[in-house]
Amino acid sequence: MRGVPDISLQASPSTGALVYLSLPPDGQSGLKCGSTPCSTGWYDIGGTSLACPQWAGLVSIAAQINHGGLGRINPALYKLASNPATYAADFNDVTVGNNTAETSVPGYSAGTGWDPVTGLGTPNAAKLLPDLVGAVHGG
Repeated sequence: MRGVPDISLQASPSTGALVYLSLPPDGQSGLKCGSTPCSTGWYDIGGTSLACPQWAGLVSIAAQINHGGLGRINPALYKLASNPATYAADFNDVTVGNNTAETSVPGYSAGTGWDPVTGLGTPNAAKLLPDLVGAVHGG
């Protein structure tokens, strides 16, 4: 029920991930690709369709490091972000840009620290994942 991000990941469909859809070749699957029915083939995806599986993969790796589930990770993420040293190591702070898609509807601008368009920033997975495991355990 939230409308703001905790973290940011690559989500642009212009530079997204190439995926192959193995749908019925006649476009009768019911899935829409833009305004036309999707059919079997390669598609460049972005948005939450790309960012959510990226984040799920990172959290899954953290769970493997932990040798089990992590439970609720948001308190641990914000604990790490509250310390300037771990924030600088674990996240790449996104400080420029905005999410305005239509000029008549103003969006939010990125800024220093957490902001409502990029959250805490993009994760530095090599640093964040072990730190996240430690923070979940009170470290």
